[in-house]
Formats: sequence, structure tokens, C-alpha cells
Amino acid sequence: MKKSIVFMFSGQGSQYYQMGRELFSNNTVFKKWMLELDYIAKSIMGESVIKEIFHMNKGKADVFNQIKFTHPALFIIQYALAQTLIEDGIRPSHVVGTSLGEFVAAAVAKVITVKEGLEGVICHAKLAEQYCAKGGMTAVMDEKTLYFHIPVIRENSELASVNYHKHFVITGEEDKLKKIHKYLKTKEIMYQELPVTYGFHSYLMDPIEEEYKKVVSKIKYRKPSIAFISSIYGTSMEKISKDYLWEVTRKPINFPKALALIEKQGKCVYIDLGPSGTLANFVKQNMDDQMEREIFATLNPFGQDSMNYKKIIETLNNNVEVEKEEKGMFAYVFSGQGSQKKGMGAELFDEFPELTASADKILGYSIKELCTEDKKNQLNKTAFTQPALYVVNGLSYLKKLKETGKTPDYVAGHSLGEYSALFAAGAFDFETGLKLVKKRGELMGKVINGTMAAVVGLDEDRIKKILNENNFHSIDIANYNTPTQIVLSGPKESIKNAKEVFENEGASLYAILNVSGAFHSRYMDDAKDAFSEFLEDISFKEMHIPVISNVVARPYKKDHIKNYLCDQITHSVKWTESIRYLMGKKVENIEQVGPGTILTGLVSTIINEAQPLIVEAEEDEQEIVEEQEDKEQEDKEQEEKEQEDKVQENDEILEVLFEEKNTYEVNEGSGAVLEEKNTSNKKEKSYSITASSLGDAQFKKENNLKYAYLSGSMYKGISSKEMVVKMGKAGLMGFYGAGGVSTEEIEEAIKYIQGALNEGQSYGMNLLYNPIEVNKEDEIVDLYLRYGIKNIEASAYMSVNSALVRYRLKGLKKDKAGRIYSENKIIAKISRPEVAEVFLSPAPDKIVNKLLNENKITATEAELSRKIAMVDAICIEADSGGHTDQGVAYALMPAIIKLRDEMVSKFNYERKINIGAAGGIGTPEAAAAAFILGADFIVTGSINQCTVEARTSEAVKDLLQQANVQDTVYAPAGDMFELGAKVQVLKKGLFFPARANKLYELYRQYDSLDEIDEKTKDQIQERYFKKNFEEIFEEAKDFYSKEEMIKAELNPKQKMAMIFKWYFGHSTKLALRGSHEQKVDYQIHCGPALGAFNQWVKGTELENWQDRNVDIIGEKIMEGTAELLNKRFYALTI
Repeated sequence: MKKSIVFMFSGQGSQYYQMGRELFSNNTVFKKWMLELDYIAKSIMGESVIKEIFHMNKGKADVFNQIKFTHPALFIIQYALAQTLIEDGIRPSHVVGTSLGEFVAAAVAKVITVKEGLEGVICHAKLAEQYCAKGGMTAVMDEKTLYFHIPVIRENSELASVNYHKHFVITGEEDKLKKIHKYLKTKEIMYQELPVTYGFHSYLMDPIEEEYKKVVSKIKYRKPSIAFISSIYGTSMEKISKDYLWEVTRKPINFPKALALIEKQGKCVYIDLGPSGTLANFVKQNMDDQMEREIFATLNPFGQDSMNYKKIIETLNNNVEVEKEEKGMFAYVFSGQGSQKKGMGAELFDEFPELTASADKILGYSIKELCTEDKKNQLNKTAFTQPALYVVNGLSYLKKLKETGKTPDYVAGHSLGEYSALFAAGAFDFETGLKLVKKRGELMGKVINGTMAAVVGLDEDRIKKILNENNFHSIDIANYNTPTQIVLSGPKESIKNAKEVFENEGASLYAILNVSGAFHSRYMDDAKDAFSEFLEDISFKEMHIPVISNVVARPYKKDHIKNYLCDQITHSVKWTESIRYLMGKKVENIEQVGPGTILTGLVSTIINEAQPLIVEAEEDEQEIVEEQEDKEQEDKEQEEKEQEDKVQENDEILEVLFEEKNTYEVNEGSGAVLEEKNTSNKKEKSYSITASSLGDAQFKKENNLKYAYLSGSMYKGISSKEMVVKMGKAGLMGFYGAGGVSTEEIEEAIKYIQGALNEGQSYGMNLLYNPIEVNKEDEIVDLYLRYGIKNIEASAYMSVNSALVRYRLKGLKKDKAGRIYSENKIIAKISRPEVAEVFLSPAPDKIVNKLLNENKITATEAELSRKIAMVDAICIEADSGGHTDQGVAYALMPAIIKLRDEMVSKFNYERKINIGAAGGIGTPEAAAAAFILGADFIVTGSINQCTVEARTSEAVKDLLQQANVQDTVYAPAGDMFELGAKVQVLKKGLFFPARANKLYELYRQYDSLDEIDEKTKDQIQERYFKKNFEEIFEEAKDFYSKEEMIKAELNPKQKMAMIFKWYFGHSTKLALRGSHEQKVDYQIHCGPALGAFNQWVKGTELENWQDRNVDIIGEKIMEGTAELLNKRFYALTI
């Protein structure tokens, strides 16, 4: 029976300054692991642990007991040593730790990740320093029964651990331990004070129990990959309790019990990875002298660490009786830019003279001179770096094959390194690969005005959230190097501006890289297109080794080589997922081939921080089928693109969305490409519409928007402050529904929104025309000006008034370039051309002069008012939920766009006035129609009422979720009841529409309540209102002025209107409250857009309103619109 290897890890008391120093200086793998772990620790605690371990002014004899350093130091030293042994082929079958050493054992057994382990020990130290009283620990060299039989020991300490039959440790308060020391001296019992300042494993730790349990209970413990032996329970831990890592610091240790369990497994080799060899001694003392055991200590305070380590490796690797894991599958990985260095490949060029000569011929210069001498300082220039690395990687691989005779099971490359992987797999020969890399390097070397930054310490979700919340929409993720090391790519200014934000959000490092371009991002589109043309004449061979693609983190297929190589230029490098894929395929050894050790470090970090990606065979097969289908589709598309005459017929449609120039460029933040090419004297056009390219670039830039998508206001705060914040954080803009809301509540909403959104995140407030409360608008405008509200949505206006003009003109000025600048922007929602004309005109002189005379605006503001329109944008509202003129978008949009152009020309405005579309937009099809008609942006309404963020009752949302397109109807508008204005409302399951129309017909037919027959009056009072008319009229006194009440007393028809209008307000309140008693009387403003939306999302994750968020809806509609437009334009070319 072969011997099992046991790794042992010790806890507090075994540490000393300069521990592991010799091995650190002489073993590059150990050094690499030490530095990598120190980097993780520094990201958590803000200080270097290695710097303290190897303190310049401290020696081994100095006391090393500051737990903020000793806790992580013990973890780092022992984990690094374990990984060094594993890389040298010594793999444990069992791990066991004592106290703090259990954290290391758990990490080696993959029960927790390295980061979780370091966070656990660092947090423990931090909490202990903050909340625990000082104490100490003492090792007693005698029978453990002494503890139970001697009162002075038992009453003044707790038993911390039993290590062997004549060695136990006590713990407690310093003063009490001194009493014990005095007793032990008198009895001539040997003892040793441990270099600690806290009473671990005692009641002195109890103050941190609750808080520390919260920390460790959040860890998702995994099943051990090797036997994980508990030194507390003496059992093999298959399932870890959530409090286990608290227990290992509080409960007593029973090392002999753990050892006894291991011994039952058969003969073992024990390796102590602690800094003092403490556990190696404990094992010897626990063993029967008659039995042979191989026991090794790696480190000790007396030096010779390198010699000890070498002895372990030589002894165990040559011992046939030692159980070794059979070598499983292995992979080679090749690095990209960043691993180049002067002198690389020096030993390779003479060994492969023919390939070196071929490289010189293809490149036009000596590759050997470039790599070994670099006299012209070109090695770090992209056009030279990439061919150099390809050559050195390739020759390194050939040398590896010659030395080992073994072909890897998988290959992968990071960015440029993928070409080396494809060469190794046989996709092309050495020369073809070099030509490809040479062209790629030349194209990428031409890219300027971009850069990249490495972000360390934050994961993918956190980084995406920060980018989104801070409107860094021009920045792409270029590389997923490890779970917590991610590279960003984008314009220099954007990358620079993001630095402070990421550092404030907790990034341990934000390093701007010394590169010339924004590689692996949308800004490489030109290079991608040029490279795609170059690849047309290249053919590829079948691969004999699977190559993991950077783009999809799955194996290449021959038919996809061209696509993947092109996509790689603009897509993220999915390195973390690629390594996880290899882990999931049971690849046990992943080795970097070529210069440097960059990938070695990344791979090690991924293995320790991430879980294997398990991809079932069925998924792989499905991918193959999908890829074949994709290839067939691409061939079909290529044939269709050649029908140029048909394509040119659609140019007019494309020009609606994109302003045509001689050369088309991609604006920053745009995902669209419209490129004009001249090929073989033929003019071809290609297009690719994205969600971010739709709409007007000026509008998106001025409002700092990711998409040209807004959510409109809804009465009574239904478009809530939470909805507005949700939109703003997603790079969109929402308007708060201030109509029917008190000024105090509006003010609270403003405070909430401004407090929740960051600088630059957009939002707006509604300003509703109020013909009844004539001072209400002025009051709200005062509020908006006081709080610096920069965007308002003006709704229900038939003309402009003093309040609206005052808001528009305040702060009007000229910028340094002499252009008129308006701080306050208005989007007017209109549905009639004559109203649009009023808003497209400058503010009326009469109102301007009146405001000037009242000192409500300045002379400068009055003068400049004649040079700007009343609005920055018009939102054309077609047949919508709520107030509606039942307009038709197909008729309104062209008419008002033409009117806009005429008005801009007439008044010689400096800037374009944007035109948006609202009403009926609930699906990508509707949004696409709006953009085709010429909309610069779109506004949704009804669909947002059925979301988590909408401030209405759950009962209303349940009804709305069931609505279909046909389930709405027109009813009288309560606020404009006398004028016969209409609102569109939900009718399904409700009596409100019929009852509201009945009331309006009675108002039209009769001049007073007395004229209505008794049966009808009874029906209204008992069934509609559930109150009599006089009660309602009495309630009206709370809402109307005294003058209005007097008028109503004198005018029976006005009194009737006032009473009937009560029902409209009441029905709205019932809906907002979700009253179950009068559910049939709910007034729910809604348009058919919601019904269409419900049908669109049926059967998806958005079917239930509880899963609907306004930002997600906006993104899905815009993305769906882009996809739809691309399909429609393509279909039109057939």
C-alpha cells in the first residue's frame, strides 16, 4: 500500500521575523506565490505583509506578535509553500491545520478561496484588536490531566489545545497566567510563553463572536477536493458548517485525535509547512516508536530552508512507495503583449535557424537582433512586439515538443498569444501565422487616442455597475484576466476620468497602461474590418489540439477561425472563463510556454479564486450545431450582400438614422458603424445598428445618456422618485410625476433623487399645466429653480405661460464662444401642430416684458430670449395612456418635423431642436417605427406603470399585467371635465370607464342635479359614489377655494360638475391605495402599448410585474429595436 502525503499547517505562536527569507530568495515559485498572496492581502488591509515579515530592522530573535500582520503572515507563508510543493509534483491527499492553520488547510483543500481565507484571518485580527482584551497563551510540558486536577490552572485559564501526551496549551488573561507561571515554577514544571498578545481559544474572544460569525457565515463553503481533517473534532470534514471558521479560533484543539484519524488511513508522509516545524515535532511525539514514519519540516528559525525543501522534493519524487497523483491532462498557454523583454528567445534562434530565416524574410528585419539587442528601441512598439512574441512563443513550443515528446491536451493564448496556440494546434504553419500577426500588429499599431487601465480588487459585476452608474458608457471591458483583475479600454480622457471613481469605490489598484490604443474594444472596428479583408485570402487547416477562444471561452471550430480572429480585436478577452473551462475539463496542469510568467500568475489566481466551469457534452454538441448554422447563415448573407442594386434602394431609409458624410466615423460611445468603401470601382454600403447608436447623438451627449430612451412622467407620483433614480443610474432619464402631488412632497422627491444620483446622471421633473390652481405652477417653478432642476417635461400645455417662460429664461447666458447657453431645458409633450409652433417659437414678448418689469428675469435674459426657442425638444404624443388627443404618429411626426425645420430656419436658431416620440411605444416594433419616422428619442409611459418602481398599488399592477391591446378605452378627464377632454384608461374588469362616460353625458344633458330623474340620482349616489351629493359637496370645501365654492352655490351646473369631478379624484385614490371594496371603480390611465408589451414578454423573465424594472425594460426595448432594424433592413435587400 502506498503512503499518503499529509500537509500540516500551524497557527499563532510559530511565527518569527524573517521566516522563509532564504527560500524566498532562492526559490522563484515560492517567491511568486508570496508576492501574489501579499498583493491580495494588501488589497484587503492596505498594507504589505511581506514588508513586515522581512522587516529591515528586525531579526529572528525579535518578538513578532502584532496580529494584524502575524495572522495573514502565517497564512501567506504556509499557503505559498503548499503551492510551491504542488507545482513540484508533491500533492497532498490529506490536509490538517491547528487554529489559524485550519484556514490554510481549507484553502488548499478548496473549501474556501485564497481571498476568502485571507479575508477571514485579516478580519479576525481586526476585530480582536478592536474589541478583545489583551491576553496570552502558554505551552505546558506535562500531562493534560494537570489542567483538570490543579485548581490554580483550571480556574485561571482555559484549555486551548492538546498537542501530545505531555504538551498542552492554556490561554487567558495575562495576570491570571502569571499566577499559573508562578505555580509551575515552584513545581519545576516546564512551560513556555507563546509570542502572542491575545488569549485565543478562550472567553476573551467572545466579544467578537456575533460579528465574526456574520462575516464567515457569508462564505459559500465548498466540498473539499482532498481530505480535510478537523483538529477540533478529529473528523474528516465533508460538509462545513457556516460557523466552522469561528469555531477553529474559539474551541480547543485536539491534535492527537486528528492524527489518529489520519493514521487509520494507512502509512503516511507528514510534511509540516509551518515556519517552526512545530507540528512535525508533535507528530513524532504522538507516534509509537516502533513504527516508521517519514516526517519533514520545511522551515525553521535556524536556516537551511532551501536545503530542507530540496531534500523533501528529492526524497518524495524518487520514492515509489509514496502515493502520487497520476498526471492528468495538461495544457499549454501562450502570453500576449506585456510579456516581451529584451533578451527573450536568445537560446532559440540558433536552434531553429530555418524558421528564424523565414521570419527575417517575412518581416524584413532580423528577429534575433530585435529580441536580443533591440538597438532601435522597437520591441515595445505594437507593430514589432506582436511578431516578436509570436516567433518566440512558437519556437519555445517547438523546443518543448522536442524535449518532452508530449502534445498538450489543450492550448490557449491570451490575446496575441492565441495565434501561437493556433500554430501549435496546426491551424496554420509558422510562416502563415507570422504574416497574420505582422498584419495585425501593423493595424493595431496605427490606432491612437485610446488607452487601457487595469483594475484590481473588484469583480466583474462591481465594475459593470460602477461604469453604468457613473455614465462611463464610452469605456469597454477589454480583458477578464482574473475574477478580480479586469482591464478597461476606451478614450484616454474617459479612462483618466474613471481613475478617481474606481479608487473611491474600493479598487486596490487602477493602473493606466502604457499603450497607444483602446485594444479589445469597439474603437478597434476599423482595424477589425481591415484585418477581415486581409483574411479573405487565408485558408486554415484542421486542428489536432483544441484551442480555447478568447472570444467565447470555448474551443475553436475550423469554420469559425476567421470570425474569431476578427472578433478578438474588438471583443473582451475572456481569460478567466477560458481557464475555468479547462478546469471543468479536468485539466490539471496549465503551463505557460514562452517568455515571462505573467500567465502563470493569472492561472494560479483563477484556480484559487474561481470554480471550474462545467460544460456538459450536450452543450458542446449544441455549440457545434449552432456554429454550423451560423456558418450557413453567413454564406447566405454574403450572397445577399452582393445584390448591390437592391441595397442602394434602401439608402434613403438609412439616412434617416445616420447623417451621411463622405467618410463615416464612429462617435465616442456609439456602437454603430456605417462605412463607405470603394472596392473594385464599386461602391458598397454596410450597416450595423446598435441600441446606443439609435437616436440623435447631440441629444444623448447633452443629456449624458447611454440610449435615446426616456420614461415619461405619470400623475400622482406614479413615476416615482425610485423610478427616476433607477433610470438615472442606468444611463437613461426618467421624469418624476409631479402632477397632483403637493409641493412639499415634490421637494422631498427632489432631495431623494439628488441624493441618490451621482454627478452627471440624468433626471427630470414634470410641470403640469394647472388651469384651476393658477399659482401652483409658479410655486413649483420656484421650487425647481431653487433646487437647480435642469430638465422639465411640460405637459398638457396648449400655449406657454409666465411660469414656463420664467423657468426657461432663468440663467440664460452666452458661453465663451458666444453661443447662447440655456441652463434650464424643456421637453414639451404635444400632440397638435399649432401647439408645437408655439413651443418652437421664442418666448412671447408680452410675457418676457412683464417678467422683466417684475424683476423676475434680467435684461440679459430678456434680450437673449428672442434667440432661442421655448424648448430644447418636442415630444410628439400620439394616442397614449391618460390625456390624449388620439393622434396618429404616422401623420403627426412628418408634419411636426417639417414644422421644426421651418421654425429653426425662420428664427435662425444655433442648435437643432430635437423631436421625440411617445404614445403606443411598448415593443421594439413600435420603437423602430418611431426611429424610422425620424424620432431623435423615444419616451415610454404605460409600460412603466406595471413595474416594481411604479408608485401605485399591487392590485393595479396585477390588473395591468393581464391587459391586452384591446383592453383600453376613452373616458372623460376629471381635471378638464367641463371641456370634454379625454383620457385613455384600462377597461378590463372595471366599471369606471362606463360610469365616467355616464356622468359626462348627464352633465351635457342637464343644467343641474335637480333635473336628473330620481332613479338615476339614486344609482349614482348608491352604486357609483356610495355617498350622497351633499356629503361630497361638503368634502369639496377641503379642495376648492371659498370663491369657487360660492360660485358653485350660485351656479347649479358648476355645482353638479364639482360633485361629478369628485368621483374622478376618488377613483384615482382607490387605485393608488388598492382598495378591495371598490376595485371596479379604479381609474387607471393606460394605453394599448402596455398590452403589446405584455404580449411581447409573455413566457419570459419579464412576464410578472414583480420582475419588471424600468431600466431593464428600457435596455431590452432598445436592444430589441436595434436587432429588429438590422433584420428589417437586411430583409428589404433580398
